Amino acid sequence: MKRYLIIIIMLSAGILAAGTYTLEDMINAGLNNSYGIRQKQIMLKNANLNVTSAAWNLLPDADVNFRRTNTDENYNNSGSFTVSRSVTLNEPTVFNYKLARLDKTIAQFDWQQTKKEIVYGILSSWLDIAQLQKEISIRTANLAVLTKIKDQSVLQQRLGQRTSFDVNQSEINVINAQLIISDLKNQLAAKRADLFYRVKLQDDGSELEVSQDSLSTFNLDFTNDIEEPILIKKLKQDMHKTKLDKLQQKIGLLPTLSVAGSYSQYSLTQDVLDFDNYDDTYTLSLNLSWSLWSPFNKGSNYAQIRNSLTLKQWQYEDSQSSLLIDKANLKREWLYLSESLDLNKRKAAQAQINLRYAQEKYNLGTLSLIELDQARIDALDAELAVNKITYQLQKKIEEWNLLNSLPILNKY
Repeated sequence: MKRYLIIIIMLSAGILAAGTYTLEDMINAGLNNSYGIRQKQIMLKNANLNVTSAAWNLLPDADVNFRRTNTDENYNNSGSFTVSRSVTLNEPTVFNYKLARLDKTIAQFDWQQTKKEIVYGILSSWLDIAQLQKEISIRTANLAVLTKIKDQSVLQQRLGQRTSFDVNQSEINVINAQLIISDLKNQLAAKRADLFYRVKLQDDGSELEVSQDSLSTFNLDFTNDIEEPILIKKLKQDMHKTKLDKLQQKIGLLPTLSVAGSYSQYSLTQDVLDFDNYDDTYTLSLNLSWSLWSPFNKGSNYAQIRNSLTLKQWQYEDSQSSLLIDKANLKREWLYLSESLDLNKRKAAQAQINLRYAQEKYNLGTLSLIELDQARIDALDAELAVNKITYQLQKKIEEWNLLNSLPILNKY
């Protein structure tokens, strides 16, 4: 435990000393500090221990006995060694071993899924913050333009080229832009708080190092979902576990057939280490019995497990249907966002050209402020849409990976 604590402290210190936070640093910190991950790791360790314990229980009972008695100063020594085993049709040790192995597999799936969900949650918050930072940058540049337009309007009013309405409208535009930026900064602070809560680190205000290169191209292969997702695999294992329970209970309704055997050696002399003077014996028995009340006291348990299996089969089928719907929805959203991105890029390019023309006409006094505002709003909306959709597409890629249990960021 101390070793892990030292690693976490060193990792946190390395992040803070660098002055910036990278996505990889945040993900590593989140995985190291996550209570959910540590909980799943302990559950996986316990499942491994249960498998080991169940495997040992498959072995025959082996007992070594040494006894020394004192009766009226007469000492007697005796020793023995016995191996015995009893096996029934619904042998508990066999079923316990199989169930323990299934529990281990389920615990592994739980750990893997939890890790992926934590990584995706951190990445999602990171992309939201990156999108807000970019939007603030865009709107700050827009504020500078609006401030310049306001100053020009004041100057043109003094020259008699603009009215008081134009000046007031330009001042309102500046105030509205400032309000929007203030709201975005508040959203950014909330997103940062959420991100640092996820990774269990103290936010010192350092910048997030967002690489725009990774957002320049997008590629989502919808044919790479051959493997079953972890959640579906987990449901199948859980259903298999219930089937084993059902089989064990069903066999328990039948007459009990058991085979038992034992072999033992015991000392014939006082010298328990003289193994040449040991005698041996063995027993072998076959037993068939049936409790008259088995159909009544075990039948209800069997019916309950049978009903549980039916419910889990329904859950499995429902999860498969839900998965197909989620995949179809994600594909449709991906196509929609991809088309929207292309259209908004084209719109942004045309809007920038129109904005330059409108700015020139406004400076010449041949275009009203309202017409200039409309050209500016068109250009701003298109640029903001491109920014937002870009990060949405990046998120959709990793959402597809999470949905199909593929490596997130090609690594996790």
